[in-house]
Formats: sequence, C-alpha cells, structure tokens
Amino acid sequence: MSGILLPGQDKPSSSGGGSGIELPKGYSRRRDESAEQESAPAETPVAPESDIEAAPEVAPEAAPQRRGRPGEDLLFPPTGAQVQCPNCGTPYAVPIFTIIDLGVNPELGPALLGGQVNMAMCPQCGAGGPLSAPLMVHEPAHDFLGVFVPPTGSDESQRQRIIGELTQTLMRRLPTEARRGYMLQPREYMDWNRFMEKLWEFQGVTPEMLRRQRDQAAAIQNLMRLADDPSALDIALERHRSLIDRQFFALLERLMMMSGAQGDRQSAEALRALRLALLEKTEVGQEIKRLQQRVEQTIRQIQPGATREDILDVLLAAWNAEDGDEVAPSVAMALGPNLDYQFLLVIANRLEGETDEQTRQHMEQLREIITAMQEQQQASQQQMAVQAQEVLQAILEATDVEAALRENADMIDEGFLQLLGANVDRAEKAGAKAAANRMRKIYDLAVDMLQEEMAPDVRLVNELLNAPDQNARRKLLEENRSMLSRDFVEALRQLEDDFRARQATDVADRLKSIRAQASLML
Repeated sequence: MSGILLPGQDKPSSSGGGSGIELPKGYSRRRDESAEQESAPAETPVAPESDIEAAPEVAPEAAPQRRGRPGEDLLFPPTGAQVQCPNCGTPYAVPIFTIIDLGVNPELGPALLGGQVNMAMCPQCGAGGPLSAPLMVHEPAHDFLGVFVPPTGSDESQRQRIIGELTQTLMRRLPTEARRGYMLQPREYMDWNRFMEKLWEFQGVTPEMLRRQRDQAAAIQNLMRLADDPSALDIALERHRSLIDRQFFALLERLMMMSGAQGDRQSAEALRALRLALLEKTEVGQEIKRLQQRVEQTIRQIQPGATREDILDVLLAAWNAEDGDEVAPSVAMALGPNLDYQFLLVIANRLEGETDEQTRQHMEQLREIITAMQEQQQASQQQMAVQAQEVLQAILEATDVEAALRENADMIDEGFLQLLGANVDRAEKAGAKAAANRMRKIYDLAVDMLQEEMAPDVRLVNELLNAPDQNARRKLLEENRSMLSRDFVEALRQLEDDFRARQATDVADRLKSIRAQASLML
C-alpha cells in the first residue's frame, strides 16, 4: 500500500463548509526581499546541458566541526525565478540560491553536495537540469570562500561585478568578529565540477573518487537499459565488473530515490529492476542481500510501543553482533523519524553513566549519524517548503486554478496541503475571507486530484479515516469487501504503528478500529 493519507482532521478549518534550464536575464525576484538580498546580481545565463549526478557516499563523521547552529532560519534564503521548460514550454517557478553560508546553515551542505541546489524539474514533463546561476559558498571551517560564475553570457568586468556584489552582501550580513581576510579574495570557479570537487575535498573525497563515481553513474545508465535482457546484461556486467562495489549500490539506491522524488516512475522502476538483478548476479550484491536480512531481523526486534531506551538497547546490541559496524548504522538510518531530538537526549543521559569505552564510542557514532540525518532532512524540508510556496503563489495567480494544479501535479503532496492549510488559517485570522475561501477551494481541488491518482486500497483507507462514525466505516467496508485481505489488514497495522510513532494517536486509534472491523470481515 502506498500513497498519501489525508485524515480529516488535517483539513483546514472552514467557517462555513534532462535538459538545461534557461533563466530569463534579470529574472524576477519576490518583492519582500531584504535590501541585502536585493543587492545580489541577477544575471542568469543559459544552463549547459548535463547529466544529473548523485553525491558520493560520505560517512557522517567525515564532516568537519562547523561554527553556527544547525536548524536556524536561512541567512540567505533562495529567491524565486520563473523558468520555461525547454522540452515542453511549461513555465514554472524555481528557488535560486545565490549565497550559502555553511557556517550558519550547515544543513544545506548535503543538498549542495548532493546536486539538489539550483536544480529545476518541470512539473509537466519531468525534464530538468542545473540552473546556470552564480553561487557563492562560504565554508568558515576551512577558511574558504568560493564563487561559481557560469562562463556564458558575461565578460570579465561583469564577472568581477557579480563577485564583488556577492562578497559585499555576505560581509554585510556577517558580524564583524566573523569577517576574515580570506573573504576579500574569494576563489573563482567557471567550472561547476571543479567547484564541487573543492567542496568535496573538505569531506575527504578526492577528485579521483569523484571521477570513479562518474564512471559508475555512466555504467548504471548503460546497465539499466539492459535489465530486461539477461544475456546482454551478463555481458555488460563483465565489462563494468571493476566498478561494482558497495559505493556502486549506494549510488544506485540514491538515484532510485531521486527518480522517485522527481516523479520519474519509469526510471525509478528501471533502476529498481537493475538493483534486483545485480543483487543476484554479483558477489557484492549477495553480501548486501545478507546484510539487508540482518538489518530487517534487527528492526523486527523493536516491538510496537517500544520506548526510546528500548530502541537504543537494540541498536547497541546490534553493534556487538556479526557485521555490527554495518548493521547498526543501517538500522539507525532505517528508523529515521523515530530517532528524534528526544532520542539524542536519551543518548546523552546514557553517556553520562557509561564507562565501557566501546559502548561510548558506539553511542557517539550513533549521535553523529542522527545529527547528520536531521541536518539533511532539515535542508530537504526547507527546499521543499520554498518550492511549495512558489507553486502555491503560481496557482493563486492562475486564472484556471484546476489547470494550474494539474500542471504542478508532482508538487501536490502532504507538505503542499499543510502549507495551504496554514495559509487558510492565517487568512481567516486576518479577516481575509475572500483569500481564505479561494485557498480552501484550491485545497479541496488538490485533495480530489490526489485521491484520483491514489491506488484503490489507499483511497479506501482515506475514505475510512474520513468517515464520520463507526457505522459509516462499517458500510464502506461492506461495500468494498472484495478489497479486504490479510495483506490489507497487515498494511493497516503498519500504518497504525507509523502514525503512533509520529505521535498522531488520533489517526492511529482510528486505524486500529478500522483494522479490527476489517479483520472480522475476512
């Protein structure tokens, strides 16, 4: 079972009921920007065509200690630009970063190195690529200030003016004690790959490692076209065997996630088929398969209702078992949302009384893994929030709201609905009834559109969650008895556990009641 769940209480209250992306020169910015941000340059030449590459896998502990506090508001938030898809001509909004200070906002590091900053993806056809816009990056942990200015569309005097304006904007926002001499001469880059290589160097990743990964990405593109032809795949595997290692599989999995997040289901399915084939056909694949089985066995040891202390005990026990250095971190990443700030406090309290050096080392490593995951999640959420706000603004300005929603279908998700609901609440509190009613209409259309695209079982679950009482739920179950099965009931149990872990006890309790009723009808 997959899809978005739309429980009724999340609805806003009602008073009554692959190519380069061209940015227009001097692209429009939002009117409410700060004076400092307005001083940043606006020249944005055409982006060169390039393949999207995933970021190398780096252990969380490789990241240097940073000044600044993760999770703060962005010192230099992105601005909005209207672009036109070179493939289908659809206009849409994208966020553009011009300055990133990793000392103040280290949570942007994973997104930057992962190729998620200043990228565009057409909501209509899925075509996308890098945005060829100037970008300054400040990394105070390494006394580094670098700026990428695309080589197209500007002469040397324009380049120096852009760099000067970006530098002045950065210096004005930094406190006096944070200003350093190296900031007066930022390092200039006209090649994006060399710019990224320098930033990866701070993480212990060499240019040779990056080149190997580019070779691995090319091999994946070649192999995924042959996934349905076993004999051709075997021949190609022999040619690429030296590239297939743990990092190859990690890259493959990240590309799967990126394709899924971008709505490219065809590529995601092709990559998934390739991964399944490689798990069976390669020695590394067999090792990963055995490791996955141990990870799954460990996760099953965590019972429903387990406390954070219980989860920590399971993780520490996994570290002491076979392949613990690989199994335990993998389990931690799989548990993701359950390892929150409160879990970090549990680790801190346990560390105070722990005397065994190895156990302390494991807990410190676990803390670093969780912190890195949280920073990456924060960066992703911030970028998604910016994109959702731009999409909402475009829809509000559209004459045909329903058409605008369908044009931006890939961006209409739970996060968009939460943003829209928050805007409805703010409009109502401000007494802007017309705006609130318009946004509520958009909300209803968005929910209807999502439900149209849902799998039948997911649609049924949402209808059951939104049913007003037990009798209405029973009637829905009777009408859809043919869809009830042990798999459906098991999926309800998993959803219940998931919502309970997120402290959404109201939804979890309703799912428990629905599961009980469905079980009686089998």
